[in-house]
Amino acid sequence: MKSVKKGTIVFSVIAIAALLLVAVGCDKSAVPTPAGTEEAAATDIAKKEVEKIGLYDIRPQPLHSAAQCAQCHIGVFDRIKDVGGKHQIECVDCHTQFHMFNPKKRPYETVIPQCETCHGVFHGEGTIEAPLVDCDSCHTDPHAPLIIPGAVLSNNACKSCHTKETKQITDNVSRHTTEVACADCHHVKHGYIPQCNECHESHSPEYAMDDNACMGCHPVHMPTKITYSKKDTPNLVCAGCHTQAYDLLQNNYTKHTDVKCSDCHAAHKKIPLCSECHGMPHSKRMLQDTKCGDCHGIAHNLPVN
Repeated sequence: MKSVKKGTIVFSVIAIAALLLVAVGCDKSAVPTPAGTEEAAATDIAKKEVEKIGLYDIRPQPLHSAAQCAQCHIGVFDRIKDVGGKHQIECVDCHTQFHMFNPKKRPYETVIPQCETCHGVFHGEGTIEAPLVDCDSCHTDPHAPLIIPGAVLSNNACKSCHTKETKQITDNVSRHTTEVACADCHHVKHGYIPQCNECHESHSPEYAMDDNACMGCHPVHMPTKITYSKKDTPNLVCAGCHTQAYDLLQNNYTKHTDVKCSDCHAAHKKIPLCSECHGMPHSKRMLQDTKCGDCHGIAHNLPVN
């Protein structure tokens, strides 16, 4: 009798436990699931479906978005995203055919999109002086078209766009024309503007010369065509080239010593008449037979007695 009761109690405990399990049922928070079980189940279902219909018994849809292409071409996608500029468009807008390259039957040049399909003849006029160049002469990576490596560009490539600068250099011959290529100065990348002192030492060591001071006299693409501001050009800048005249003015102090060079020489190499500042201090008859310098010497070295 005792053994029957004991068995009844054990059975009752088991029954209660079973009821509790049924109550929790599919509550996933109550019954932990081994990691990956759902994913594995989904994969198994997909495999069974493929086996049922056959691996190639489907009609795949063609690629239609950049995100789909990026699954394979991650590097290209990242370049376009970071520096693609206006080329941030759907890949299929340019690449209408995929994976058509064959080294024997379909050379690479025949399957990549042609720039003129969208852009036409965009740069240059095809003249003898500035013939048209291949787009990839400058835009070496179509997926990063705004990154132009200046150091590899030829002068002809630069001329296609920079016609104004080309005319300045060719019409005003200097060492910048005959000895220097565009890429020698603009060597880091397209748009890089070098400092003058990368190549040139200051000719006016007594004056702190920066780029503004240099180009205040020497326009960069026509450096021998010297121009300067009558108001803002200090005498020490002129002294860098005209040492003798400057030293004479400093060593023999007269009223001319304190006059700005540009007040007399309004343009480079312009020699003014004395009468432009001094008027006509003597009679016309005297000035017909005598020049100012006959009595007063040269303007940079006037007699003090």
